Formats: sequence, C-alpha cells, structure tokens
Amino acid sequence: MTLSLSEESINSSNIELLKEVFEDSEFDVINKKVKFINSAILNIGNSILDIAKYLSEIKNFIKNNKWVELTDSGIFYLSGRTCRDLASAYQSWLFDTKIPDNILAELSARSLAKIGNFDSLKRKEIISRLLEGEIFTESDLNQFSSVKQKTNFDYNDQIKKAMDICHSLTDAQKLRNFQNIMIINIKQKEEIIMLKNRIKDFKEIEEIKN
Repeated sequence: MTLSLSEESINSSNIELLKEVFEDSEFDVINKKVKFINSAILNIGNSILDIAKYLSEIKNFIKNNKWVELTDSGIFYLSGRTCRDLASAYQSWLFDTKIPDNILAELSARSLAKIGNFDSLKRKEIISRLLEGEIFTESDLNQFSSVKQKTNFDYNDQIKKAMDICHSLTDAQKLRNFQNIMIINIKQKEEIIMLKNRIKDFKEIEEIKN
C-alpha cells in the first residue's frame, strides 16, 4: 500500500517511525488528524480543545509504547512534552468539561495537565474558580499540590461499618444491591487502569528527561 502522507507535516525521516507505530490501514485516518492538528496550532487561541482531543485520539492508536517517540519526532508543530500534556489533560478532564476557549488560551499545556492530576474534589474547585475568572499559573498549581490534605479515612472503621450494613440487610435486599455493587466494581477497575496508564506515561516522560 502506498502511503499518502502530507509533505508539510511529515518529512522522510518520519515515515519509517510511522510505519512502526501505525498499521497501514490507519494511515489515512492518522494523516487527516495530523493535518488538522498542525493547522489548528496556527490558531491555537481557539483550538486548544480540538488539538488536545485529536492528540488523545492518536494516542489511542499507539502500539508498542511509541507515544513519547512519536511526539518527540517533530511530526507536530509543538514540542513533545506539550503534545503529551494536552493529550493527558483531555483524557483526564477536558473531555467532559466545558471550558471557554478564551480561558483555555490563558493556560499552558503543563497547567492543563496538572489540573488533571488533582483528585476530583480539588479539580472541581479549580475549574469553578477558572469559570469565575481566575487564571492559574504552573506555580499556583504547584502550591495546590504542595498542600497536604488530611484524610479522615479509617480503613478498619469503614470495613466494620460495611459489615454492619451487610448484616442488617435481608437476603432479598442483598440480591437487589448485588447488581449495583458489580457496576461500581467495574467502574473502579476502569479507573485503576486509567491511573496505571497515567503513571506509566509519567515514568516514560521521566526516562526521556534523564
């Protein structure tokens, strides 16, 4: 199959890399996304969300842990770190959060990625403040990270409470709750997989730095 790759977005040194990363059947789709990303970057003020979305979608095609290599190759008109930060931000929170383009334009890719690293409560607070007009720098977000949050979670106490609830339920009530428990369990497994993937991405980035 002949690969019809855009000369303006891909030079000859990139072609071999792309052959390693993508299947032949994926090239047309990927090439369209690459073209869109590079075009949108020229008007980044109102296109950040779209760029992040398409980078995230391209990342989902990646095989053999080639994401860092691809983003560092120069195929996009952004640094590898910026591409990875935008994809990470989209996957962790931008995909389901409505943030006006003018606010996104005020935040660096690193800041967007950092927001995605907070727990849901802290992230909700930050998003709310963004919508109210506050703009956070990377330094501001680092200060958020450095504030240690106290946890009142007592594992043994929570287990005891759960057992007390189980003992108080009738067999019929237990059966009715079983389906909900299974759904919650599946969702938690999905969250664990997402967290493991994020940790893996962070480790790959650190390896590149070193």
